[in-house]
Amino acid sequence: MRRILFSIGFLLITFFYSSFSFSKGTRLYMFPAHKVVIKKPVYGDILVIGQDVEVLNVIEGSVSVIGGSIKIKGEVSKNCVSIGGNVELLNGKVGGEIVTIGELFGKNRLYWFFLNSLFWIITIGFGLYFYGDRLKENAFEFADDFMRLFFFGFYSLIIFVLLGLISFALIQIGVGIVLFFVISLLFSIIYLFSVLTIFYFFGNSVSGFLKLNVSDAVKMLLGLSIYQALKFVPLFGFLAFTVILSASFGATIYSKFGTFKPWFGMPRFWGE
Repeated sequence: MRRILFSIGFLLITFFYSSFSFSKGTRLYMFPAHKVVIKKPVYGDILVIGQDVEVLNVIEGSVSVIGGSIKIKGEVSKNCVSIGGNVELLNGKVGGEIVTIGELFGKNRLYWFFLNSLFWIITIGFGLYFYGDRLKENAFEFADDFMRLFFFGFYSLIIFVLLGLISFALIQIGVGIVLFFVISLLFSIIYLFSVLTIFYFFGNSVSGFLKLNVSDAVKMLLGLSIYQALKFVPLFGFLAFTVILSASFGATIYSKFGTFKPWFGMPRFWGE
């Protein structure tokens, strides 16, 4: 899962660049497992998420990549923006500006790993201090009906992606700016709470299995260790985290961040 989920800061940076980089002919590519190779002329802008781009022909527009690098052997008439990678000119030509953000993260995986761990440690402290009981309740909901919550969370993630694409397409007419910001902020909040829920669930399950009497903070750190270890397991780690995150995402939305308050007055149907 190569840099699929970026922080809200990266999303906002992308938005700022999109205000001058993208036109009505923007083409959106999302390839989490395949490199994008441009072999034919393209008339319009290109946005690629989660993979590298190799330009072999002419692009009459801009190229922007989130979580990848750009190799130019052809010609790009406008700007090249890479967030999380770099831009290489291999006998190619760029008519506009070249901007790279976060190239260090792409080249130094160990640096990114420790920085990511530090971020989650700080987030764990914040979450336990302000929302410790809610995280426990959400972890209970997560374990109570895992499969149903998985499908609920999976469909919710699809809706978020569709709303994000719609808001991105509407940026040019103004209303998309507010919509994109609201969707990104809401998704980030739900995502953070969902991952903290996973940390507690992992830590609580392991400590219970080993019959260890440890604090909630230790359980969360233990869960963080398991979460980070999953990243080093090829394919299975990605699939396991995707399934677990979908279920936790569904639990967070359904339980309203562990408060168990009904949405719009609707009664609960499971996990009573």
